[in-house]
Amino acid sequence: MIGVIAKISLLNGKEKEFEKVAKKLVIAVNSKERDNLFYRLYKESSHKYIFLEGYKDKNALTKHTKTDHYKIYGKEMAKFFDGSPEVIIMDELEPN
Repeated sequence: MIGVIAKISLLNGKEKEFEKVAKKLVIAVNSKERDNLFYRLYKESSHKYIFLEGYKDKNALTKHTKTDHYKIYGKEMAKFFDGSPEVIIMDELEPN
């Protein structure tokens, strides 16, 4: 399995707008991507969010980044970012 942590900081006052779009992405990924094991959104603080993601393999992660919903909602969400997201990609050790 491939695990991903994406940490996002938002511009002040853009939290509700971001959440509206991000929730659409969460629903789309979980319902449309067969090899996605989980895709969750968490709020760390007033303007910091974290996506926790799990994929069957690297191919599934690559496919995720090429989906229409990722491209559309990702572009919409980026308008609210305060800087670039911090993305960590990890290989699961056990069980696999």
